[in-house]
Amino acid sequence: MLVPRSLKGLVSSDPNVVGGELCFIGTRVPLETVVDNLAAGRSVERILRNYPTLEAHHVEAVLRWEQELAREAAGLESRAS
Repeated sequence: MLVPRSLKGLVSSDPNVVGGELCFIGTRVPLETVVDNLAAGRSVERILRNYPTLEAHHVEAVLRWEQELAREAAGLESRAS
């Protein structure tokens, strides 16, 4: 399973945890769950309330990753943080 470069160190795949889905390290929360919640318009605060093992930096990393993907798709230069 390919781990997005900007999420390395935050997610891992273990066949014994949620069937090997990419999950945030130390949790059983799949990356896909956070992506889907953000796509549904849920706030960071609501996601953290619904998944108490997540930390704000997990969700913020997904937001940054999604922004990078959107910029790449639009052919825009990457912005330095």
